Amino acid sequence: MKFLEQEKMRRPEKGCRSGERIVDRYAHVFLLGILLLASALRFYALFDLKKTVYFDSLIVDERVYHAWAKSLAEGTFESGTVYEFAPLPAYLMAFVYKIMSPNFQYVRLMNIFLGALTCLFVYLIGRELKDRSAGLIACLAAALYEPFIFYSIVPLKTSLVLFLFAWTVYLFVAILGKISFIRVLFLGATAGLLINTRPNFIVIIPFLPLFVVWGLYKTGASLKTMTITLALYVLGFSLAVSPFVIRNYKVAGQFVLTTTQTGRNLYYANNLHNRDPYYRPVPFASSVPTEQAVQFTIEAGRRLNKRMSPKEASSYWTHEVLKTALEHPGAFSWKLIQKTLVLFNRFEAGDHYHIDFLSRFITFFQWPLLPFWLIFPLGMAGMLLNLSGSGKSRYLCLVFCLYALTLVIFYSSARLRLPLLIILIPFAVIGSLDMLACLKRTEFKKAALHSSIILLFLITAFLPLRGTGDLTAYYNTHALILDGKGRKAEAIAYWEESSRMDRPYSAYANLFLAGRFYGRGDRRKADIFLNKIPDSSFAASAKYGLIGDLRVHEGKIDKAIAAYEKSLSINSGQLRIRRELIKLYWNRDREKALAEYKALQSINSFYDKSEG
Repeated sequence: MKFLEQEKMRRPEKGCRSGERIVDRYAHVFLLGILLLASALRFYALFDLKKTVYFDSLIVDERVYHAWAKSLAEGTFESGTVYEFAPLPAYLMAFVYKIMSPNFQYVRLMNIFLGALTCLFVYLIGRELKDRSAGLIACLAAALYEPFIFYSIVPLKTSLVLFLFAWTVYLFVAILGKISFIRVLFLGATAGLLINTRPNFIVIIPFLPLFVVWGLYKTGASLKTMTITLALYVLGFSLAVSPFVIRNYKVAGQFVLTTTQTGRNLYYANNLHNRDPYYRPVPFASSVPTEQAVQFTIEAGRRLNKRMSPKEASSYWTHEVLKTALEHPGAFSWKLIQKTLVLFNRFEAGDHYHIDFLSRFITFFQWPLLPFWLIFPLGMAGMLLNLSGSGKSRYLCLVFCLYALTLVIFYSSARLRLPLLIILIPFAVIGSLDMLACLKRTEFKKAALHSSIILLFLITAFLPLRGTGDLTAYYNTHALILDGKGRKAEAIAYWEESSRMDRPYSAYANLFLAGRFYGRGDRRKADIFLNKIPDSSFAASAKYGLIGDLRVHEGKIDKAIAAYEKSLSINSGQLRIRRELIKLYWNRDREKALAEYKALQSINSFYDKSEG
């Protein structure tokens, strides 16, 4: 409320038009109203979500962070490796669990609060870039932006990421306008927190102070001022990251700034076996988050025939990507072009949820809220046409490009690209206001140029690209939740629909259907669905594991052994499959059983040192 009082005390400049005077005089009232609206919309969406099967269910990363935070809150967390997942969200959740209770519904409430604060920072960014009117409209747009609302009501770290990024961007543009040492200190701190929520933000970390210092240099600031600025930024950054760096060194003996995911994510994004420009699993590693990193490390060691640490494995997979780029430059370049285009495509490719799919069950998201395809072209036009203006716009455009570049190098999804909207929304408003001003001044050439840029990016957003429109993953997830709640028939219907779509994630639907029909005694249908999964699929190891289970149930031990061996030849890091194989070997070939047991102990040691 102190901030709102400060807004109230700001006086409009003389000579302003009456409309502008009203905005200036009552900016605090308008801002408070918009923030209340933002909160009300998010609470309404949450109450609507409560009517669905998703409200009391956790999906993928949500389960990982909930279990991690719960163990932190209870004091039972143990790990012998560098953080594999960004740690800050887990510690923040653990704090909430400690003072309340280990109920993930509190995380939803925390995210609503962070979502409203994000809207506040979008206002501040708009005000810094132009004026209060632009800030207020940008704040309203953020309040009404559909993905911002959605990710405020799910127990993911996305809302925290957006809040920290919006705070960082505000501090950055405010410092560019007027140097403030306390803001510089906070800028370093928020930057440090950012990379411990999402590691790919590390690419912008060194550039923020460089842009600030360069701006100071151009305005004739003293060497002392520039030195103090750099020192305070480094101090703030160091204070923010030191708890995590110290912990990594203490448990693993390594100075690691972020996580060990870099090489693995590069391979996910750039291996040419994945023909889609989005994230897709690989055959030799499970899609379960807590198993992926371990199995990538095991596979790297298997290929080089030596035991490797997670850091060494990350370097190996990075080298594999560079090797691919050199050996297949054409295919690799086309991959990058595709990833650039899908970054700006209207399709909200989610790695957990898809808002359009969920709107079938959450009526709130059937409302005409602001979509990406509208904000994106307006924002890009506003940003490009303001490059000749203030240094704030130019430097913020560079920050936008740096973060966007990480999504092209790795991969993008709806929630990974959301931080870009923190920048695009204010520019969309500023650009629209500028175009209206051009029309009023009858500057039709400028207005036509603006419209042409908007049209160009609008067409880009609607390009029909490979992988866009694939909803199979969301059908599978919905079916899995229904199945877990005992609604078996509904679950099978959704898996069958996913199977009929015949897209990459249809393989998982075929796996689940095979298991369910075999359980019903329908061997013919089970085999039909298993045969739909080719050996090139990322579900191939799971397919042969399931075949092994089925053959054991039938008493066909030789066929079961062959299936388990095939499964392990694809993904050698599977503990359960190896244990099952040892049981079958024990009564037939003790030597093989003992060899497998030795391999199991070696592989199990990787998991023993993994997180959570």
